[in-house]
Amino acid sequence: MPVQLTLYGPTVSTFTRICAIVAAEAGVAWEIIPTGSGSKEMAEHHPFMRSPAAYIDDLHFYETPAICSYLDRAHNGGALHPVSPEGQARMWQWANVAAHYVFPITEERLVLPRVVAPLMGRAPDEKLIADALPVIRYHLGVVETRLQDAAFLAGADYSLADSFMYPVIEATCAAPEGAAMVADLPALKAWLEALRQRPAIRETAWPDTSQMV
Repeated sequence: MPVQLTLYGPTVSTFTRICAIVAAEAGVAWEIIPTGSGSKEMAEHHPFMRSPAAYIDDLHFYETPAICSYLDRAHNGGALHPVSPEGQARMWQWANVAAHYVFPITEERLVLPRVVAPLMGRAPDEKLIADALPVIRYHLGVVETRLQDAAFLAGADYSLADSFMYPVIEATCAAPEGAAMVADLPALKAWLEALRQRPAIRETAWPDTSQMV
């Protein structure tokens, strides 16, 4: 029977997509059951009502690092885990940079107010965006500096770190200000364009970049 990953979370969630990317890299079929973070339905799958939560191999996991690590090790031979201890440390370092530094500032203070608010009939909070832009530029610059020294975030090869960072940068580019910043960072721009060609990235593409929430 083919392996099936079932994810509970918002369909266009950045973290739901990270898990889908890693599943696609492993050749694992996946489906998303649309479930809102913080909802009563999500509480049935994640005790803290965050997303995503996953079911695979008769196992239940929540938290994106746990889901992705299991998928890669159990179904992809650990191909997205660097072999060396340093490489593995770099991988988790940059996965955490994506999740805890780059994502919150770009999502909450650029993508949501610039892209999502107008879709909901609200005016963008221009001051919130303007105040955030120097901080976002700094965060993207840190990633740029790393990619000037290495082809991928953990080193010479694509890893879970790149799977984590890619949807965050892609979502940032949904806002004109974010797209302009990335265009001015040659290493980050080249990395993004290269990753867009990976089959797993194409297979998990969001249906509409304006829906990246």
